[in-house]
Amino acid sequence: MSTRIHLPIVKVTVLEDRALVERRGDVVLPAGPQRLCVEGLSPLAVDRSLQAQLTGGTVSQARVSRAWKEKPREDAREQKTELRRRVEDLETELKRAQADAQRLQSRLEVVNVAREDVLRAIAELSGVGRAKPESWHEQLETVRKESASTEESLRRARKHVEATWKRLVEARAVLAQSEQTEQQLVTTAELDTNLPQGGTASLRVTYLVPCAVWRPAYRATLAPVDNGEAVTLECEAVVWQRTEEEWKDVELLFSTARPTLGASPPRLMEDWLQLRDKSEQEKHSVEVSIREEVLQTTGEGGASPSDSMPGLDDGGEAQTLRASHRVTVPSDGAPHRVPLFQFTAPATSELIGHPEHSPLVHRVARFDNRGPAVLLAGPVDLVRSSGYVGRAQLKFTGLGEKLKLGFGSEDTLRIARLVDSKQDTQRITGKRTRTHQVKLFLSNTGTRAEKVVLEERMPVSELEAVEVKLLQEQTKPAPAKVSEDGIVRFELGAPPRSQQELAFAYSVVSSSKVAGL
Repeated sequence: MSTRIHLPIVKVTVLEDRALVERRGDVVLPAGPQRLCVEGLSPLAVDRSLQAQLTGGTVSQARVSRAWKEKPREDAREQKTELRRRVEDLETELKRAQADAQRLQSRLEVVNVAREDVLRAIAELSGVGRAKPESWHEQLETVRKESASTEESLRRARKHVEATWKRLVEARAVLAQSEQTEQQLVTTAELDTNLPQGGTASLRVTYLVPCAVWRPAYRATLAPVDNGEAVTLECEAVVWQRTEEEWKDVELLFSTARPTLGASPPRLMEDWLQLRDKSEQEKHSVEVSIREEVLQTTGEGGASPSDSMPGLDDGGEAQTLRASHRVTVPSDGAPHRVPLFQFTAPATSELIGHPEHSPLVHRVARFDNRGPAVLLAGPVDLVRSSGYVGRAQLKFTGLGEKLKLGFGSEDTLRIARLVDSKQDTQRITGKRTRTHQVKLFLSNTGTRAEKVVLEERMPVSELEAVEVKLLQEQTKPAPAKVSEDGIVRFELGAPPRSQQELAFAYSVVSSSKVAGL
């Protein structure tokens, strides 16, 4: 004989594509072995993930049991369907019509008895010479009229009973097809426990369920402060769940762990390396190719593997974040936002333009991650003092690491870009020189002067046979910085209602042996 109990959900850890549900509560058990059935589990509970712990006792066996049971009907009239109410009304009407027909049938029988009494009286009185023709004629006429009226009413009542019965049969047939018995899958956890001393003990049950997922989301607000600017970053977890059980007032944790991700050592394969002599053509030529390369870093300007891979990017180390308060998440499959933490950090912003990609100039803010945890990759809503300005993608950022976010473009600033290239080849040595000239036109249509940063790029050579250099004489104004990765930075002042021109040039010099450029 098993004892049925209900344990509330007190804690849920949401993983990348599933959730770990924990039920916990106090139970009163007698001394010795006892079988418990914990009701209310999700039908999606993973059988092999079920675990149970009993304080002061042992759990020798734990398994998930499922059974189909008829869902109880709602007896309250206000919760019944319109079709069921119509059937009940027809049943009531049929009973009333049958009662009316029965009443008329009894009345007709009384009238027939009265007719027989009148006819018997006529026969008896006529035999003794006490005939009363006028009185008998009046009595027979009264009985005849009453009998005809009652028969007509009875005929109509029986017709009404027949019509009501026909309507009731049709309604019952439709009800039987539309409101079939609904079955529900009842899932329980059967536990074989043993509490030697008996009494009150704490029981804890955990299991995994699919159909639950979460992703990080952010809201960044750039606002002026007394000594400059500051960014307030709010971190939230967006959670979806359709596990057929409601997480009501639970402690919610969010983890990037992947417990089902299989790991196995790679298979070792033979890899033979062979040497050969270069051909005459290879001795006199150097194969060169131009490639685009993305810098793989985190934080400011970093690229992330999540650009091409779905799921969570946690930087390679599992992270666990905790909700700031208890949360209720219904099983409706809709997104629910749960606050995690927020922080405010001083920021420095500037107007940056990348003419090669866009004619717009954007406001970019840089600040440090001063939050209590790392920032996982996810979408971020951008807000300025004027309101919502757009949405961007925040990359994985460690604690204390600097990151940057763009807060929309400035409508009064525009950039135009013209590119020209030419190539010269020396006849004697065969040396080739390719010159790239870029002209930029910066326009400020506003009434306020702005400081604008323009960034262009030039190739970076990895071979001695190819030389790339910036042409200082043809680059005006002089760049403020040239990075090792070939990013050329120009810092300009844009007066109001103005347009200015910027020239940028570099050359690529290669010997006659170089092929591929």
